[in-house]
Parts: sequence; C-alpha cells; structure tokens
Amino acid sequence: MASAGRTLALMLLAVLLLGLTCSCHGSLVKVNKGLKVMRGQTAYLKEGDLQFHIPTEENPCKVEVVLTEPITQRVGKLLPQVFDCRFLTDEVKYVHNGCPLLQEDTVKLRLYRFTETETYMEVFSLLVEITDPECSIIKLGPKSLEVPEFYGLSDALDGNVVSFHYDSRSNLECSVHISIHDIPLPAHGRLVTGEPEKATTRGDEPESFVHLRQQLATCKSESCLKGLKLVKFTKVSCHDFLEMGLKYQHMDPPSPDVDYIVIRLDLKDTRSGSIYKSEQAWIPVRVVGAMPNQPPKPSFTSMYILEVDQFILTPLSTATVDAEDEETPQQLLVFNVTKAPEEGFITHLSDHTRAVSSFTWLDLNDMLVGYQPPNSSHAQRRNYEVEVEVYDFYFEKSQSMTIHISVRNADTNAPRVSWNMGLSLLEGQSRPIIWDQLQIVDNDDLNAVRIITVDGLQHGRLTVRGGKSFVFSVSDIKSGVVLYHHDDSDSIKDFIIFRITDGHHQTQHKFPIKILPKDDSPPFLISNMLLKVTEGQTALVRGATLQASDMDSSDDYILFNITHLPQAGEVMKMPGAGQAGYAVRHFLQKDLSQSMIYYRHFGNEVFDDSFEVVLSDFHDPPNLSEPQVVMVHITPVPDQPPKEVPGSSRCLVVKESEVVRITQQHLHFADLESPERELTYTVTTPPFYTGPHNSPDAGRLFLVDSIPRFTKDPNAPALRLFTQHAVNFMKVAYMPPITDIGPYPQHIQFILSITNHLGQTVPGICFNITVMPVDNQPPQVITGLLTVDEGGRRRLGPEHLLLSDVDSAEERLHVQLHGEPRHGVLQLNNRPLMSNQTFTLQELKSFQVSYTHDGSETTEDTIPFTASDGTNSVTFTLQVKVTPINDEIPVMVAGLKPVLQCAEGEQIAITAEYIYATDPDSDSSSL
Repeated sequence: MASAGRTLALMLLAVLLLGLTCSCHGSLVKVNKGLKVMRGQTAYLKEGDLQFHIPTEENPCKVEVVLTEPITQRVGKLLPQVFDCRFLTDEVKYVHNGCPLLQEDTVKLRLYRFTETETYMEVFSLLVEITDPECSIIKLGPKSLEVPEFYGLSDALDGNVVSFHYDSRSNLECSVHISIHDIPLPAHGRLVTGEPEKATTRGDEPESFVHLRQQLATCKSESCLKGLKLVKFTKVSCHDFLEMGLKYQHMDPPSPDVDYIVIRLDLKDTRSGSIYKSEQAWIPVRVVGAMPNQPPKPSFTSMYILEVDQFILTPLSTATVDAEDEETPQQLLVFNVTKAPEEGFITHLSDHTRAVSSFTWLDLNDMLVGYQPPNSSHAQRRNYEVEVEVYDFYFEKSQSMTIHISVRNADTNAPRVSWNMGLSLLEGQSRPIIWDQLQIVDNDDLNAVRIITVDGLQHGRLTVRGGKSFVFSVSDIKSGVVLYHHDDSDSIKDFIIFRITDGHHQTQHKFPIKILPKDDSPPFLISNMLLKVTEGQTALVRGATLQASDMDSSDDYILFNITHLPQAGEVMKMPGAGQAGYAVRHFLQKDLSQSMIYYRHFGNEVFDDSFEVVLSDFHDPPNLSEPQVVMVHITPVPDQPPKEVPGSSRCLVVKESEVVRITQQHLHFADLESPERELTYTVTTPPFYTGPHNSPDAGRLFLVDSIPRFTKDPNAPALRLFTQHAVNFMKVAYMPPITDIGPYPQHIQFILSITNHLGQTVPGICFNITVMPVDNQPPQVITGLLTVDEGGRRRLGPEHLLLSDVDSAEERLHVQLHGEPRHGVLQLNNRPLMSNQTFTLQELKSFQVSYTHDGSETTEDTIPFTASDGTNSVTFTLQVKVTPINDEIPVMVAGLKPVLQCAEGEQIAITAEYIYATDPDSDSSSL
C-alpha cells in the first residue's frame, strides 16, 4: 500500500512538472476577452478583460502598446502606452474618437515578462468592439448639414443639426473643441461664418454667366472668402458653438459625398479643474452631386519587385509598391500586409528587430519600411511573395497587390550580420547578448572574426566574462558571456555600434536595445498652490491646487499620506452629495480630481495653517517622495474690530521748525482679519490746541509724497484719510503751525477713528503732540522820536523804544548800547552807560533809562542800539530831537565895511556888507 502511494505521488509530481513546463513555453496571456466601448466615449480595461500567467509577484511584467502598426488603433487610442500586467481599475483606458465608420478596432500589444536572467516577450491583439451609445451627451439630428453643390455653403450648424444633453449644474463648464491637427477633418472643406457676397451682373455678359464666374473665382486662399470669415478657434463654449452660425464651405472637388466635422465636448468640473466627462463625435456633411468614396487603386508606375542581398535589410520604396486614391491624400494611405513572406519579415526602420504587418504611405515614401531577409544561407537565389492591401482614410480597401522579393546570395568574404533582433530588458537589469539575437557569418574563418564596440552605450556598459571589455568573438556570443548592463536611468532605449572584422575586411552594424521602464521613481508634486478657506468654513482642495505626477505609474493612484496633521483644521473626504464627510490621513489623486477632498477650519483665531504629505505609489514596496508642505491661508470673518498693538505711544514731540513722520511706534493698530493696507484712519477732529491760544493753526497731518521737500510747506494739503500700511512705510507726517508758537511748549491733539475693510470702526482715538519752541526769531523793535530840550534830560519809555519777541520771554530781552551819543549821554539809574553796556526790557519799562543833552547848540542826535534775546539780535538807531533855548545875545559879524558913503541929495541902500549880526538861538530874519 505504501509502495502504491509513493508511485501515485511520483506520477502527480511528474504531471505537475509537465504542466509547469507547458505554462513556461505556452502563451503568457491567460484571459483576453477584448473591450467594449461606446462610440465617442471612453472605456476602461477591467481585470476580468485581460489577465496573464505571472508565476510570482517578484517577476516584473509589462504591457506595451505597439505604435508602429497604423492598421491598429484606427479610431481610438489605448492609454497609457506602457502599463503593468497587474493594472489597476481605471488605469488603462481606450478613448474612441467618435468615428461612425467602423464597428470594431484592434490594439496590438507586446507583453514582456522579466526574470533575473531572461526576457519573455509575446505579441497579441486586443479586440475593441464599438457600439452605439444608448445615452450620450452629443446627439445628431434631426437635420443634417448639406452642401447643394461643389464649392457650396451649408446652412448654419445649430441645435437642429447637433444638440448637447447633460445635467446643467453650476460647477460644470461645457466646451467644444475643434482641432484638425488630431484628425484631418473636414478633409474637403472648411468652417466659416457670415454670408457670402453676391456676384453682380456686368453689362458685357448674360446673367447665366454669373454663376459660372462665381465657381471659377473659388480658391483656397483667405482672400476668396468674399464676405465669409474663416473660423480658427479651437475651443468655444457649448452655447456659443450652436449660436455662432458655423457653416461648412466645400473647397476641394472631387470629394466623397460625405465629409465630416469632428468635435470633442468636455464637461469640466470648475471646482477641481478636472474633466468630468468627455465625448467625441463626427458630424456628417453631405455633398450633393458628389460620388461615394472609391477604394484606392494600385499604381501602375511601381515595379512590385524588390531585389535583396543576402542578410541585408533592404528598404522598400514607392518604386516597389504604390497606390493612388482620388479622395484621400497619399500620405494618409495605409498598407496592410495580408500575406507575410515565408522567410524573413517586413519591418519598420525605427525598430528593425520587430516585424510589422502594416505601414503608412508616408513611411514608404521616406524609405522607412524594409524587408529583413532570413538568417539562413543558400547557394541559390530565393524568391518570396508578400501581399498587401491599401486602406484610404475612410477605411475602403484596395484589391490585393503582390510584391515579389528576390534574395540573391552574396559572393563576399567579408563578415556580415545575418540576424539582429536587438535586446529587450527592464530598466536597471543586465542581459547577455546571445546567438538568437545577434548572428554573424563569414565565409573564411568565423573564429577569426572580432566584434569591437566603437560607439553607443549611452545608458549602460558592456562586460565580457564579468570584466570590462570592448572586443569579443563569435564564440563569446554563443557562450552567452557578453553582457549589457543598464545604468538604471530613466531611459527607454540605447544602442551599440559594433565594428565587425576578420582582419582583412570590416563592417559596422547598429545593435538596438529597448529598455522597459521600471516603477522605481516616487511621485512628485507638479502643483502645490496656497489653499484659501474662510474662517470656520470648509473649502474644496482643487486638483489644480494640489496635483502630482508619476513617471512610472498611473497618476490617479498616487497616494497622499498626511504625515503632519493641520493644527487649525482637518482634511476631510466627502464621497458624494448628501453624504457625511470624515477626517482622513491619506487620499488618492483620483479623489482630488473627483472633488472629494476638503479642508475644514475649526473656527479659532488662527489664520495660517499647513499640513505635510508624503506621496507614494502602489508599487511593492511603495516609492516614497520627500515630505511636501501644503500651506493653508484662512480668510478671517468680520467678528473682531481693530485693536491697538501694545507699545504704540500715540504721542510725539517735535520742534516747531521741523516736520516729523508718524511711525508704527507712534500709531499702530492691527486686525487679524484685515490686511494693514485695508485698515483706514479718519481724522475726525483736526489738530487743535489743548490750552488757550490766539491762533487757529495747530498744524496739520500730510502725506510725505505730497511735498517736494520734507520741510514745512504752507501749500501741503491736509490729510484726512490714511491707512496703517502708509504709517508702516512712514508716508504720514505731522507739520507744526506755520506761525511761531511763542516762547513756551504747546500741547496739541487730534482725534482719529479706524475702520477695517468690513466697516467695523473704533472711534475716539486721541493722539497727543508736544510742539517745542525754537528761538529762531530776532526781537522786534519799534522806535519813536525822543524829544529833549537843549541841555535837558528825558527818560526813555515804551513810546520811544517798544521791544518784543514772539519766541522769547521778556526777561531774556536786553538792549546793548552799540555806540555813545555824540551830543549827550545815556544813563541807567543816573549812571552813565558806556558803549557795549546793556539794560533790560524791565529797566526800560520802569523808566530807569534816560538821555541827557550836553547843552550844545545842536538840534538832533542819534543813539545806536543792539537788541538781543540771547540768541538772535537786531541793530537799530534811536533818533533824538533837541529843542534849542534862546540864551545867547546877537553878535555883529566881523569884517563889515565901517563907512557908508552917499552923495549929496542921493540915497544908497544899506546892505549886509555894512550891517549883519547872528544869534545862535534866533533866526537871523527876526533880528
């Protein structure tokens, strides 16, 4: 019984090993159900649609979308180009472009499974079934656009031609995009607005020629629009698109009887900035009188024969095979290989190691399509056949065309590359270059052939038997000891240029290396803007505010891990309308794009907050980014009036001759809910004297920039309104009164109120100013004529000498005798005053100063004085008038003629020559 059990166990083990062996050599694709997509819409690949045989989690597995096959992805695209075999939900999507002509599409995929030493590759196709949507945003009809003739103009594209059906919500923005760069449609016309100018009848032609001349005048230049305006926009709102009067103008006969206008409609969530839904459609335009689209035809100028040298990759050209189509430009024609050659393969020169089953006319014309002969050697010429069909832009195909390929044997002793399949590996891996990938032939002595590295290796290095080397032999390739080591950089391709020589002949060859990306890079932020929220409220974290990207995986599944929570609020997730939100410690980028993540402020008086996040992907183990800080600014709610900042004095001291700036130390109010530039002061009571004063001018507040120089200026306008921001930057100043304030300090006040941007006001703010006097004015002197009798004495009083000073006290005023009188003497308290001696204003007012005339016969005198307040002085002269006294006897003048002679009977005048007297006290006429 035990022997039978052992036998059964060995049999089961053998079956298990056989199953593992079969799975290793069988297809790596486990399930391939294809994909269904609504026309013009997007469908996501689900886990049940496509599955693979992946033995262990440690073996990386990648799927690549083949882009060099134009016969695939004809009406849509599968995104992203490279994705993991263990793809996530909503990661891989097929986007249909709205084409109504096909019911199915094909996506060619290349599967890679990597082990430590080998790369397994398999090519397969994903079938996409296209169905008409039961519910769509874009609906065509009931009316269709129609052009009545060649070069004609359709009716306006309005709501009868196409209509848009979506839920009109305030947060949804609807826009229509038109771009001929993605799809070259319309192919035979253009979009215009306006009305064409009507042709006028000339006198030299019948009216029947007018229509003919209109057609002959048509052209493709903008000058021929004749009243029409060419439409050049790429994006417009859905409403404007239907209201702008868009028309189709036919321009390019011959054309099919149907042309198309391609539009893409986007519904954008204005809260998150992400596209909520997108849909595409082809709007048909029927051209009356045109023929239905015809299939392409083979060109009779091509030979359909290709001569190929043994082992040599030979390009095809339009001389080998070509086709023509009246409705489709040649560069849009696609050649599909329906029968491949029995040996060798058709390839694209962008990657000549892979076979292709289709190519474009443009690549054919540029000689980028070639035939790779087989790597086997034959003594005789070998002939192969390749059959191709040609598809036009509207997917009509031509009849089958046969290309005859003749491979002639080469008569040369030079070494040659007979097979070059390149190398495929995962980023950072190492792979041997083996005989299945690089084969070399030589007629003389294959063992003498040496392969020398001369160029390339931009992202890796080459080793032979574990050591650095740039020369190796064919036996080294067959032994698998030549290894390429990738440098683990984010590169997708590399190459090596080999020089192959046998000592007599040499040739160069390029060996391509394809690198599949590895998920080893952490996500990174591409947008981290300041988040704004009102105090106590909840704000959406928009996708445009916080957005990340990952070079190696889907952006939707980037995980934001909150490592430091916000202090004044919390991050919340609200799954949908009407559903309660809850605080989270992590969220996905997909949650951001779907407007599910919010920040809620607790309502306390903290207006700046932040939280720290670390980004990660879904790799095992996850790739982590550096910590990133998200800043939050809370806009205050108007519930607090401005408050005075401690340390604000609200007083200042200034000299009357100066002006002074009001700074934050003098006046500083703050409001946590208002910026300082929005805190406005109003001067409710201008500056005034707190005590009795005979002048109404108590100074003024003014703006520093309102005067050319920072000095007292009577023309400076008084300031009534200013902000705390202006005070902070010392733009507000006080100017003391223009007139002198007197000899004593003056106390001045002004009253302010302050208002924030929400209208809350604090009134009755008193500001005190002490203006200090400056002794900068000289004494003022008014003199009166001093009258004194000859030889007499007269006391000086205010009527003779009135002395005053606006900025000095009376006790500081004194008068200095600048020079002695010429005809008298000045006395103080009956004592003579000498030159430079002084007396005070009080002594003058008490009549202690007197002038005594010297009795000389003079009528006037002068007394020079200098008045001073101790700082400033002024010089003046007191005029003295002397009243003479008659105390002298008349005196005859000497030298008179003593004898008066007169003839008898005559008379003679008695003149001053005979009689003349003078009197110092009397007028001579009165003697």
